Amino acid sequence: MNVITSGPGAYDLPSPDPLRLTQWLGKTTESKFIKLIDIKKLDGGALHENWICRYLFGDGLFKGEQEFVLRMAPLNKLPQSLTLNQEYELLQFLNERDISVPRVFFLAPPSTISDNEVLLMQALKGTTSPMELLKNAHTSESENTMTRLLGQHLARIHNIEFKAGILKFLKKPKVSPVQQNLVLFEKILDTVVSPLPLLEWAVRWLNKNEPTEQDIRLSHGDLRVGNIMFNNTSLTGILDWEFASWSDPLEDIGWLCARCWRYGNDNKRVGGIGELNDFINGYDEISKRTTNWSKLPYWEILATVKWALIAHQQGQRHLRDRKKRLELLLTGQKADEIEHDILTQIKKFDGTGHAR
Repeated sequence: MNVITSGPGAYDLPSPDPLRLTQWLGKTTESKFIKLIDIKKLDGGALHENWICRYLFGDGLFKGEQEFVLRMAPLNKLPQSLTLNQEYELLQFLNERDISVPRVFFLAPPSTISDNEVLLMQALKGTTSPMELLKNAHTSESENTMTRLLGQHLARIHNIEFKAGILKFLKKPKVSPVQQNLVLFEKILDTVVSPLPLLEWAVRWLNKNEPTEQDIRLSHGDLRVGNIMFNNTSLTGILDWEFASWSDPLEDIGWLCARCWRYGNDNKRVGGIGELNDFINGYDEISKRTTNWSKLPYWEILATVKWALIAHQQGQRHLRDRKKRLELLLTGQKADEIEHDILTQIKKFDGTGHAR
C-alpha cells in the first residue's frame, strides 16, 4: 500500500497520529493507494475534538477525493453523555429513518489510530457558526424559511417513540423527564466545589412548578445553534448527539429557545435566528402529536438552570485539567450571568406561556 501522509495540518494532529490514521484507513477501505491531502481541527466541541481530513483514494471502497470528519472520544466523559460507540449506533439508527444527520462510515477501536475510539463520518456542506447563521437569517424571508425548516426537522426526531428493543443503551426514564433532570442537577450540585445557593433554590422552584403533562420521545439533548448545520437557508444536518435521551420534546425546544442560546439576538426566540410562530408552524405541520406550547417557558427556565450548572462544571474542568482550554475558562465565567437570567425569567413566569 502506498501511504502518503504529508499535507497542511498533518503536523498539528497529536491524536490520532496521521500515519496510523492513514494506514488504518487504507486497510479498512481496501485501498492500495491513499494520500492524506489535508487535515485540520474544527472549531467548537467542549467535550469532543472534531477534525476534518481530505484523502485521495486510488481504489477500494472510495475513489478520488473523500472528506471525513474525525470525532474523537473525550478524555473526560460526562456521566450523562453517550460513549462514541453508542453515538455511532444512534447515528446509524437515525440515518435509516431519514433524519438529517451525518452518515457514519467507520468506528476505529481504541489503540488503532488513537488511544481512544475515533468515529469517521460524512463531512456535510454548510456552517454551524452562530454568527454566520444569524447573518444568513437577517432577511425576513430567510429567517422564516430557516426557522420553519428547523421546526420540521425537530418534529421528525420527536415523532420517534420509545419501543422495547430499539436503542437499548438509551434507558426509558423511571420518573418524569423533569424529575430525571432534577436528579441530575442535584448530583451536579453535590459534586461542585463551591456552594451554589441560587441554583439550589432554582431546582426547588422547578420541582414545585413541574408540569403535570409530559411526554416521552427521542430527544437530542443539546439542540441549539452551533449543533445545527445550514447551507445558506437549507438545513443539512443536526450534529453532536452525545446527550440524546428519551425525554419530553419540550426539553429540546426549551433548550433551543433559551435566552442563553440566542447569542445576543434576544428578540428572536428560536436560537436567535427566528420567530417562535414560524417554528411552531413548521413543527406542527410534521408532528404526530399535539404540543402544549404554553408550557415552553417552564422548559426554557429548566434549560437555563441546566446551562448554569454546566457552566460551573466546565469552569471546574478548566481548573482541574492539565491541558488548559480557553473555552472552558470563558464558559465558567458566564455562570453568574446565567444565574441572573434565571431570576429574571422566574420573576416573569406566570405559567401561561408569557415568560420571556
